[in-house]
Amino acid sequence: MAENNKQEKILQAASEIIAEKGLRESTITEIASRAGVVDSIIYHYFKNKEDLLFCALDAHLKASIQAIQFQFQGIIGAAAKMGKMIWYHLHSNDNNQGNERIVKQLLLECRANKNFYQHESYNSLKEYASVLTGLLKEGVAEGAFRSDLDIAVTRDMVFGLLDEESLSCLAARELTATLPDFEDIMSLVLAMIKKEPDNSASARKDDKAKAVLSAATTIFSKKGFNGATMLEIGNEANVAEGTIYEYFINKQDLLLSIAKERFEQFKEDLDQTFKMDDPLTKLKRLIWNHFLIFFTNHEFLTLFLQDIKLNKHFYRTDSYLYFINYYSKLSEVLGEGKRTGVFRQRVNNRVFRNLFIGSFTHLLLRWLFISTPVPLTFMKEFTHATDMLCRAVVAKAE
Repeated sequence: MAENNKQEKILQAASEIIAEKGLRESTITEIASRAGVVDSIIYHYFKNKEDLLFCALDAHLKASIQAIQFQFQGIIGAAAKMGKMIWYHLHSNDNNQGNERIVKQLLLECRANKNFYQHESYNSLKEYASVLTGLLKEGVAEGAFRSDLDIAVTRDMVFGLLDEESLSCLAARELTATLPDFEDIMSLVLAMIKKEPDNSASARKDDKAKAVLSAATTIFSKKGFNGATMLEIGNEANVAEGTIYEYFINKQDLLLSIAKERFEQFKEDLDQTFKMDDPLTKLKRLIWNHFLIFFTNHEFLTLFLQDIKLNKHFYRTDSYLYFINYYSKLSEVLGEGKRTGVFRQRVNNRVFRNLFIGSFTHLLLRWLFISTPVPLTFMKEFTHATDMLCRAVVAKAE
């Protein structure tokens, strides 16, 4: 048996067995037997069972990158390409032929393993994720997507939703197929990211003024009031320096206008906090409570992400029923919002639940295992995710 052929057979055997049984229950002996080799041959190519899992996923991901690029052939526009990428993911969940479902199971195994993020095979997952990152940037450049998108957060939220759909179908067996959810998924995703058409001069003027205020906040915080220049602020806001003076008298006026704009927004937020009959306020409060519950139980959070959430056995036990029941309040709030006209009628509650759970699962995995952000960045990303979740369901953009 040729060397390359041996290695391929070992990887294929490992993929099948680990996808079926999970990493813990799989054995090197069983993998070797299915590949038609002796145990010692496996250690010639791979360090251990974990290394074998990571390398198996790596091989599949490289093939998937080529496949998705092929799917993009003849498709114009970032939104259309994103739709095709999401369609391809769902189709892979439902397709029993080939290695599609095996790849999904291996990916879930790897994502729950913090060692995977230090392994060279993680580069292939980053390359695959970069396809979506590229589409989001392309959409912003085209003017099809919102210019204020946090690309990393948006990417995590979309992939998180797709992961939850996979788990609902392959592990929880809540669904027999995921492709029927395609329209509901696209409805939520596009509501979060698509730029609202607005051709009015006043709206464009407000947008430009807000961009200048945001840029000034960034530059002033980095360099201080005395060290910052209007030219730097203009460059950060992507406007000419002279444009700034159309909205603000001078640098001092710009500085004080930041405080005015922020405290006006803070007051609106505070008023909304005490308006608990409003479904949107309830949804925001629910999201923040969910965040606090998990982050004040750090040990459980780590355990849940590493050993429970992406463990397919979890979805066949009573524990999963308690997990789903915990999210029942979410459906209540969505139902109330639909009845009062605050939320869109066509929002699929189950798909939104998957977006909600998946978004925070992916964000938490990145925050805990890949790159722990500084507290301010951490809160900025979480706030951005909260805003996007609310934007996904509101009947009218706010």
